Formats: sequence, C-alpha cells, structure tokens
Amino acid sequence: MNEILEKIADAVNRCLGPLKDLKITGSDVRDLLIQLLASILLFVIVRLFLWKPITHILETRRQAIDQALEDAKHSKENAKALETELADELAKAKASVQEVLAKAEKDGNLRREQIIQEAKLEAKQRLENLEIELEQEKNNMQKQIRSEIVDIAFAAAEKIVAKEIDQDKYMDVVDEILKGAKA
Repeated sequence: MNEILEKIADAVNRCLGPLKDLKITGSDVRDLLIQLLASILLFVIVRLFLWKPITHILETRRQAIDQALEDAKHSKENAKALETELADELAKAKASVQEVLAKAEKDGNLRREQIIQEAKLEAKQRLENLEIELEQEKNNMQKQIRSEIVDIAFAAAEKIVAKEIDQDKYMDVVDEILKGAKA
C-alpha cells in the first residue's frame, strides 16, 4: 500500500511539482481509503437509486425543450405564412380601393358633365323662352302703340271734322291732340 501511495505522490509531484515535507502516515492512508470508499458508495447509491429518475427528469426536460423549439419553429413558419397572406390581402385591398376611387372619379366626371349639359340646355331653353317672351311683348307693344295711334288719329279726325277747318284752327287742334297724347 505504501508503494501505491508513493506512486500517487510521484504522479502528484510530476504534475504539481515537488511537494516538500510530504509525509504520509497511516492515518492519512486510512482517511484516504475512507474518502475513496465513501465516494464509491455515493456513486453506487446514485447510480442504483437516483440515476434513472435523474436521467428521466433530464430526458423529459430535453423533450419539453425540443417540443417547445419545434412549436416555436412551427409558430414562426405560421407567422411568416400569415404575414405573407396578410400582405397579399393588403395589396388586394389597396388595389380594390384604387379601383373604387377610379370608378368614383369616373362616375363623378360623368355626373359633372351631365350636370353641365343639363345646365347649358336649361339656360338655352330659358334664353329661347325669354326671346319668345320679348318678341311677344314687342308685338303687344306695337299693337298697343298702333291702337293708340289709331285712336289718336280717329280722335283727331273727329275733332278736325267737327270744327270747320282753317289753318290756324287746324294747328290748334293738332297741338291740343298732341298735348292730350302726352298727358
């Protein structure tokens, strides 16, 4: 046993350098053996009673982590697919909005043109009606003036015929008729 301890001491000296004042006594050997037996016993107890539960816990945890990673990978793929789908829908919606706006603008332009045409037509009709009305008013005024001229001429002729005519009297009658027409 001393040989083994000396070999261990030589190995330690080679690895760590020379150890000064290293004295190995029997109590050191006994403590070393007890420590070695305790370590072996601890290893055996752990191996027999705790190894499987510990490895089972570690394996279960590894599987849970693997599953979580796989779920995260699928979620990421689903998110990318959903993002692509939403981007497509957004593009379609934008195109639809542009189409609706273009149609609304076209319809608005058509309606504007229609309103302008209707307004022009209505203005033309009003002008025509106004011209007709003015023409009728003009004709009525001409008829009225003619009627008044005829009445005045008739009245003048009556007065002229009623009085004997001489030049001075004739001029007085005409002046009288004209004064009556102005009033």
